[in-house]
Amino acid sequence: MNQTDHSAATPRFHVEVKRVSAQKARAEAHGQTLELAIKGGDPALGFTAPETLLAAFGACILSNITRDAAEMGLRVDHAEVVFDGVKHTDPLGIDPLGYRLVIHSPEPAEALQDLYRRATTDGTATNALLKGLQPVGELSIEPTLADTVAGSTGHHTKERTPR
Repeated sequence: MNQTDHSAATPRFHVEVKRVSAQKARAEAHGQTLELAIKGGDPALGFTAPETLLAAFGACILSNITRDAAEMGLRVDHAEVVFDGVKHTDPLGIDPLGYRLVIHSPEPAEALQDLYRRATTDGTATNALLKGLQPVGELSIEPTLADTVAGSTGHHTKERTPR
């Protein structure tokens, strides 16, 4: 039975993504920043949202490769994940989406197949994506800076997205 452990020892994620212009957003987490393109997904402005999602998935797989190879006593000299997908606009999405894990290693093919299976089926981001994580969101409407300066209290509304 899956139970959520919300104890203080459980690692948590806190990421803030802010629009910095009509073209770009900035994601911030633990002192690191990532610039993102938000103007129609213009790749000239940086990683688009779908590319960022795929990069995170790839980073999780590579993290799993690193961890699992060490646990299994395998030498991996180089690893990379290459994604290819087709964007659809009605409805929005990516389909098909495929990836290739490229590993350079002197280890036996059977051991690398087991490493591949483990690394692509068990990891924090990997599991969230593969199991169809459905985030719960809410809308928080805050007064604008001009309202705050003028002394208006504005209004504050919270609306949760259904699960």
